[in-house]
Amino acid sequence: MKGVRASILGVVLVSLTAAIADEAPIAGTVKAIDAAARTVTLESTAKGKTRQVVVHLEPGARIVKFVRAAEPGKTGFVEQPLALTDLEPGWVVSVEAKHEGDKEVADTVKVVLER
Repeated sequence: MKGVRASILGVVLVSLTAAIADEAPIAGTVKAIDAAARTVTLESTAKGKTRQVVVHLEPGARIVKFVRAAEPGKTGFVEQPLALTDLEPGWVVSVEAKHEGDKEVADTVKVVLER
């Protein structure tokens, strides 16, 4: 019985590791936006290597930037939704993406820096 439990636990851990490995944030500079194809091309640097990453946006993907709260009594920052066409080349973004087949698919894009 202990052997079966250990085997099941091993399979679960391997599955979780694979699922976590397929989801990772990607940060980079926006190089191009294709609103018709719903893609954003980023230049991302990781481990000393720079690469171009084409990120496909899910139909319900959120694109946000953070702005100071303007309402009286509110402090800090609040999310401001943006359209895909609001993104500009040169902006730095962080993308919550998962690897699906041969492409990166994002459900959230956060503007980190507007240049």
